[in-house]
Amino acid sequence: MDRIIASFLNPEKLPLVIQPTEKKMRLLDFLTLLKDNSSFFKDKLLKHGGILLRNFPVTSPEDFVSVIKSLQLGEFCNYIGGDSPRNKIVEGVYTSTEAPPSIKLPLHNELSYVKHYPNHIYFYCDIPPIAKGETIIGDARTIYNAIDEDVKNRFIEKKLEYVSCYPYKSDFMNFVNKSHKSWINVFETEDKQEVERKCHENDIAFKWTKNDWIKISQVCPSVISHPDTHEMVWFNQVHHFDFNPKFLGWWRYAGAKLLYCRKHTRLHEVAFADGSKISRDDIYHVMDVMDQHTIRFPWKKGDVLILDNILIMHGRETFTGKRRILTAMTSNI
Repeated sequence: MDRIIASFLNPEKLPLVIQPTEKKMRLLDFLTLLKDNSSFFKDKLLKHGGILLRNFPVTSPEDFVSVIKSLQLGEFCNYIGGDSPRNKIVEGVYTSTEAPPSIKLPLHNELSYVKHYPNHIYFYCDIPPIAKGETIIGDARTIYNAIDEDVKNRFIEKKLEYVSCYPYKSDFMNFVNKSHKSWINVFETEDKQEVERKCHENDIAFKWTKNDWIKISQVCPSVISHPDTHEMVWFNQVHHFDFNPKFLGWWRYAGAKLLYCRKHTRLHEVAFADGSKISRDDIYHVMDVMDQHTIRFPWKKGDVLILDNILIMHGRETFTGKRRILTAMTSNI
């Protein structure tokens, strides 16, 4: 294709950067280019795992939606069962996260703790951060190979059980911790029967507890193979569901211990599927490996980042000031 040029920002060759050769490309021409060459972009995603579209005429959330539809990688999927704090903007598009900017979000595959996870995740830079605030990425294949074999085998053999608890609407817990969503936000409905239907549909075990709280749990594998490339990848969120000092920092960790002293209100817990405890040494080892293989690049306004959600992990650095990154997910048709 003579209308685009491909390059890389780093030695890891992630992401693949694609830019137009002409200075001013019309949005309609860009969307046509994506549609006519969808197989090219699919092949590049399977090889590299991530593509950064830069300097194309994407200026709004609606343009972002049009780009995703033109790529034809799958159908939009909602954030059902996901508990990262975010707001819905337009069709299939959410804010990337409303977690406090002072907290770093480590690498993870989106919704790796649910049965129906998205195949692809997209990010659009609406307001770039002045400093830091990168959407960090990492190759889940590389991380799988770098994790200690004994640790890896324990996780593979035992699998993981994720447990979360959510209140009805906003209560004291949500007031103190804005990141703790209600089950109305998590399931996008106020109807208990609809919540139960969605739980059954997604193999989520649930229990209604005190004051209209719900406790949900899911058993998932720690690693999976990519359905197309058959490569093994590290695919779990053990380090997000374990509230530890390395993740939160000592002050926030102490606050979380105090805030979640009542078991039925704890936002996150994780254990091996047989009920045995996961050692903090193992969790810290996983976090260290992810840190060692984290890739950063600065956002530019209008950037669109496309990730194969199985091959590539993502996260977020801390930041100050304004930052608005939007996200969307699709599942294969």
